[in-house]
Amino acid sequence: MRSAGLKCATIGLLLPLILSACATLNEAECETSNWRDLGQRNGQDGRASSYVIEHEKACARFGLPVDSASWRAGWEIGIRQYCTPQNGLRQGKEGKNYAQSCPADVAPGFLRTYAIGKQVYDARREREKISDQIDKLQESIGDAEDEEARNELQTKLILKQSELRFAQDRLLEAERQADRVLYTGGSN
Repeated sequence: MRSAGLKCATIGLLLPLILSACATLNEAECETSNWRDLGQRNGQDGRASSYVIEHEKACARFGLPVDSASWRAGWEIGIRQYCTPQNGLRQGKEGKNYAQSCPADVAPGFLRTYAIGKQVYDARREREKISDQIDKLQESIGDAEDEEARNELQTKLILKQSELRFAQDRLLEAERQADRVLYTGGSN
């Protein structure tokens, strides 16, 4: 019974820490934030305009207000710094998720290059996956116990090697498209 009480006490102490780790801001940040600067940083990170609601929830726990108008003014600046074609390409190549946060007037340029970058990311991942499968097949061939199993694995290996060549071609084409975007400053 004593053990159960200790567990409950431990959970009771850890729960506030766990919940505060989920909050966007702590009490000191809610008290001292420059809301315009924070909005600009959130925009530069590609956060959606609704992200201010998360700050409002975090600060409400401490009974503190959020200057939403200042946050939004900063966010408007930051999101336009985020939503460039060059950054769209970079975000896509890194496989980052897009939060549908770009304003309508700049979203098309960002999304076009994001899609090209995402093709590069996806092609790399596919190539890596096939390479890993080839490595496992090669290992399995060495471990095969009979000739028939070895031959079957050898056939699978040949097919995977062919898939790898196609994956490398797709990656090269995606990288060429990305290079064209880089050399034209995102306007192509």
